[in-house]
Amino acid sequence: MLNIVSVSMIVAALLAVVIAQALLANGQVRMSALQHQLSLEQSTHRQDELAVAELETPARIVGAALQNGMEHPTVTELPYVSLSVPLPTPKVTPAVAAPPATSTTGTTPPPATSTNGTTTPPPSTANGAATSTTTPTSTP
Repeated sequence: MLNIVSVSMIVAALLAVVIAQALLANGQVRMSALQHQLSLEQSTHRQDELAVAELETPARIVGAALQNGMEHPTVTELPYVSLSVPLPTPKVTPAVAAPPATSTTGTTPPPATSTNGTTTPPPSTANGAATSTTTPTSTP
């Protein structure tokens, strides 16, 4: 009886090893398939990133904008301004006041002349009341 029990335990142990090897091989096959699928997806992702990078190039965007009727962009470089040195306060001159009008109904005030020689049209009003706006000019 002891021989039958010991032989059956050895057979059961060998059977357990065979089943474990089969499960391990099956897991390795699944892992290999998943790694292959992952490498395919990573390749597709890299190709998509390259396509997006090509679409984002400024030359392509400018070309497409010109084809759609937009104008060629002009790039203006701004001067360097140090943040540690304060800028001088700009000098502001007040606008020249227009002479007072004697009657505001039915007449329009003359155009105002600024200090640089340009004229501004008189303000328009819907009810005849004159409104004034002043625009300060600054000189650097």
